[in-house]
Amino acid sequence: MRHHRAFAATSVVLAVGVAACGSSKRSNSATTAASSTSPPPVVSIPSTVATTLDPSFIARANAICARAKAAIDAHGRFPYPSFDPLHPNPKLLPKIGAFFAAKQPITERTLGELRGLGSPRRAQSQWTQLLALAKQDRVIADRQIVAAKAANVPAFVATVNAAHTSGPQLGKLGLTIGFTASSPCGAIL
Repeated sequence: MRHHRAFAATSVVLAVGVAACGSSKRSNSATTAASSTSPPPVVSIPSTVATTLDPSFIARANAICARAKAAIDAHGRFPYPSFDPLHPNPKLLPKIGAFFAAKQPITERTLGELRGLGSPRRAQSQWTQLLALAKQDRVIADRQIVAAKAANVPAFVATVNAAHTSGPQLGKLGLTIGFTASSPCGAIL
């Protein structure tokens, strides 16, 4: 799924901000005033929507992603390390399109296998959203291959910009629902 962004950078680092909850401390005068009244009880409202997938579901998805990553890695690294995707050489684009097209069946099969996992018990809406973003990413990749094969620089650059928007969304959602950055799905989403 990431194959179309391979030329943009050697690695993509996705960071999810983590908000830390600290304890608040009152001054002595506030503590003294508060001691005369009872604090309200702490109420925990259970969430009706889980935001992370079951570990067993994550393991099954990671098995699919691991096979895909191995196949993509076996295909070889991007052979044009100095390629500038925002200012592409039109003569090189057809070769780049062919390189990406060779990986296309791998990513298409992976998306189908992930869909084939069905609906998870937890985080169903987030999983559905992740699959929709992955499909959107595939559509962008398909357009990028067509543009590259046709040496259509403006269309190719448009797909690069679209991938820079959709890719981080996909990666962030993957992390949010339980995939780690070092997991197989974290590596290819």
